[in-house]
Amino acid sequence: MGFLWVVVAILSIIMVICVLALVDQYQTLELIRATLKLEDNPSPIPFADDGSIRPSLVGLPPELDEEPHLAVLFLSVSCTTCRSIAEGLRRQDWQYVWIVLQQARSEEEGRLWLDGMKVPISRATVDTDESIAQAIGIDTVPSVVLYRSGEAFLAQTLPSFRQLQPLLTPRKTITPMPVAKEGTIRL
Repeated sequence: MGFLWVVVAILSIIMVICVLALVDQYQTLELIRATLKLEDNPSPIPFADDGSIRPSLVGLPPELDEEPHLAVLFLSVSCTTCRSIAEGLRRQDWQYVWIVLQQARSEEEGRLWLDGMKVPISRATVDTDESIAQAIGIDTVPSVVLYRSGEAFLAQTLPSFRQLQPLLTPRKTITPMPVAKEGTIRL
């Protein structure tokens, strides 16, 4: 019976050492990611806010100018992160999303990629010559430009679908509470 207790004690010590080694590996990985700037943080992209990048002015369908909220995603056929973002979009409502697909050699290659990712072709543009991206000033994929009624208000890189998800729905504006006039009581 004593031998069994020795085996259990040795296995317990080995288990504790393994857990501590995993914790150390995790901390090292986090340090490496931070040093190489591989953290899941978007970077802002400068854009002209003078109305010159309205969707209709850069080559997108004119009806997008009227959308109350629109996320224009710049994805590439050769980007692994773009593929994971497109796969994450499969579970989303496409009402506020438009895809601009880049780096496709032809319109057909772009359509095949969109079809494989289950992206509705009615919510996408294949930008084979990258003229749309150049008109806005996008030189990094994946990226997103958010529009409100045709006016751009945010442009940033997209390191993951997790960073995109909160941008897919219109932001609610908080209306200020009415201020009571002097001499009145507000309940």
